[in-house]
Amino acid sequence: MKQLKTDFSLRQVEVFARAYEMKSFARAARAVFLAQPTVSEHIAALERTLGTPLFDRLRREVVPTQAGRIFYDFAVRLLALQREAVQAVDGLTGAVRGELRLGGSTVPGVYLLPRWVRGFQKKFPGIRVSVKVGDTRAIAEEVLEGRIEAAVVGSAVSDRRLKCQPVDRDELVVAVPAGHPWSRRATVKPVELCGVPYISRERGSAQRETVERLLAEHAPGCLERLAVACEVESTEAVKEAIKAGLGVSILSAWALETELAAKVLCVLRLEGIKLERELFLIHHLQRTLAPPCRHFLAHVAAILAKGGRGQSPTGPTSPKSKV
Repeated sequence: MKQLKTDFSLRQVEVFARAYEMKSFARAARAVFLAQPTVSEHIAALERTLGTPLFDRLRREVVPTQAGRIFYDFAVRLLALQREAVQAVDGLTGAVRGELRLGGSTVPGVYLLPRWVRGFQKKFPGIRVSVKVGDTRAIAEEVLEGRIEAAVVGSAVSDRRLKCQPVDRDELVVAVPAGHPWSRRATVKPVELCGVPYISRERGSAQRETVERLLAEHAPGCLERLAVACEVESTEAVKEAIKAGLGVSILSAWALETELAAKVLCVLRLEGIKLERELFLIHHLQRTLAPPCRHFLAHVAAILAKGGRGQSPTGPTSPKSKV
């Protein structure tokens, strides 16, 4: 009688699922708090048990094989069943533990969510938190599909299946390298922005969409005249391009604290325009939220009730050297 191929662990299944979703062993390692070689070992062990490769290893990413695509559907169900089992037992014992899967678009996912998670894990050390970062559309899709339970994104999501609650504000400012002719100024006219190379975020970025909408509303003609030198796929890449002297850009104040403290970038405001956007907390209205997620939403609600909403990370000081 042929032996069934069931000699694998749920940890291996979890690691595989994260690598499948993130298309990268390195990103999966960060999500599950393991070293990259350990992630590779877990997946290799799972492949040996199943007797077939689950991924093709390419230069920049891993691509699931047909077997990997089939196994992923079962992996999602196995992990969901594991969470349900733990929650059922915890309901009897009163314990608060488990896994919380959060997401965030680039700015809130990197700069705001960690602040909330830090305080949350002090209250609930038994809950393991993972955070996935991507553009707003991709993160909203993850919430809709149930791979992420809650997320903070940089623009409102118009899908009736999602609750979309404003939770904070994000000021957008013009960032220039230290030593730039504008570096000692507090403001710049929108028309001046059209006369210098501009670094843009990629299409689909909530930050890019907000900038384009505000410029179209308050500075007609400016958007069409921007001299876009290059488009990049992350806020960090924008900052590096500015430091390298490739141009200027409009970025979130949340993302510039380190560079301002180090005095490698300077910021200005656009004259006569308030560049500001809301950040939104989203979760699925029709899915049953696991206890860790319910506790997290209550934690955020407590922060907002104490006036946490709208707190600028750097304050309303002069933008010549600070925001």
